[in-house]
Amino acid sequence: MAYEALYTRGRPKTLSQLIGQEHIANALTRAISNERLSHAYLLVGTRGTGKTSTARLLSKAMNCERVHEAQLSGRPLDKKEVPCNKCESCKNFDSSPDNVEFDAASNRSVEDVTRLLSTAYLAPLRSRVKTFIIDEVHMLSFEAVNSILKLIEEPPPNVAFFLATTELNKVPMTIRSRCQVLNFRLIPQTTIATYIQTLARRLKVDLHEDAAKKIARLAEGSMRDALTYLDQCYAMADKEITLDDVNETLGLISNESLDEIIAAVKMRDRTATGNGLVKAFRSGLAANVIAESLITHLRDIEFENLGTNEKDFPEFDRMIEALRKATGEMNGSGIPDIILEMTLMKLAAPAQNFTVSTPIVKAQTSATVSNLDEGKKIFYDVTNSSEGKVYYPILKNAAVTSFSDGVLTLTFKSKTFASLFEGDKKDVEQIFERIAGRAIKISSDVNPNMPPPILNGMGEPERSNLAEAMSVFNTSDVTKINDD
Repeated sequence: MAYEALYTRGRPKTLSQLIGQEHIANALTRAISNERLSHAYLLVGTRGTGKTSTARLLSKAMNCERVHEAQLSGRPLDKKEVPCNKCESCKNFDSSPDNVEFDAASNRSVEDVTRLLSTAYLAPLRSRVKTFIIDEVHMLSFEAVNSILKLIEEPPPNVAFFLATTELNKVPMTIRSRCQVLNFRLIPQTTIATYIQTLARRLKVDLHEDAAKKIARLAEGSMRDALTYLDQCYAMADKEITLDDVNETLGLISNESLDEIIAAVKMRDRTATGNGLVKAFRSGLAANVIAESLITHLRDIEFENLGTNEKDFPEFDRMIEALRKATGEMNGSGIPDIILEMTLMKLAAPAQNFTVSTPIVKAQTSATVSNLDEGKKIFYDVTNSSEGKVYYPILKNAAVTSFSDGVLTLTFKSKTFASLFEGDKKDVEQIFERIAGRAIKISSDVNPNMPPPILNGMGEPERSNLAEAMSVFNTSDVTKINDD
């Protein structure tokens, strides 16, 4: 026997199994119990919310023998027994000639509709009610709509119509006014996640909670989409489905990769940002997928931190707005990768912020200041020398934070630059020794919270004048000198 897709196996068998549409299930159960069913229903909602499944359930219930017996006896019905799925009418429903299903998306001409409805005036062959389920009714041509209008307005006895659509605005008002409208809601993510975890247990697969939530978010309120995604992951799974399995199977970027890019942007580290983006591209992800994933992840971070003292909300908002604009520019563009790269580079570019690497504290001892100043002078002499300029792209990202006993400590804000420096450390130490005239060992450190050094690239006497001015005003922010 051929494998049956989960979205067909997961279809509801009774109104009680209609997930996320309890308001419709309750209303229809009461209408069936009280024999107040209409001859025409218009089922409205986005894809995968249960419109066609509900039409089939209602069509089956209209002909269910046990439902009919309960109506005759006046016994209230429960959602679990509508329909019963045990009587002959329910068992033969799929093969019944009295149940007609029609796809208006592929049969939209007036000839198609006329041929379909030509049997509407004939009495049912086996059932009490002949039912017509027309899917995507908004796709019908103007003439085709007019051909069914008269039938719905003055229906033959024992005939019922179920019209399903995803775009209510395209259905003529003349049709809408003659039908009872059932509005299907988007199914909440928590409801979808809970259901697919239950279904996974029936399949003897452990679906991790975070993986279920990821699938539910991707489904965007559609249970059918969620079951399709689960089916893809189930086909590749062994005994469990993890978040990594979902990302790999569905071609998504992991939360760890997203966090890496976001952290790099927050730290104003363009190199780390670029590395994170290159890693995402190497995994085969499209630029728009990465951008949309970043927006969604940033949104999740904000909502998870609502009510807390999170200080990065403005930063997250800035990223979301820039990425949202970039996503719009990518549509129809031949260079979506470059658009995303430049957007993230601009977000990660350091703002014009003149702050020294270490605050100036008056209480420093003269020996400490003297050593640190001496270390800085040696460092600047090296970076301005012809030999040191070779390593300037790396050294410009460092600040001298200590110089004692011939050991010079360089602090980097990024692990990336610190790693690059370690690769050239011996060569750099030789240059320091030649410039300073004595042996100097260099130690590297990483401090993500370190402001970008500003005096590194300045020559004399500008560097000394600026440092003296900052000392006079007792500030580490040059912009405050102008304010004062």
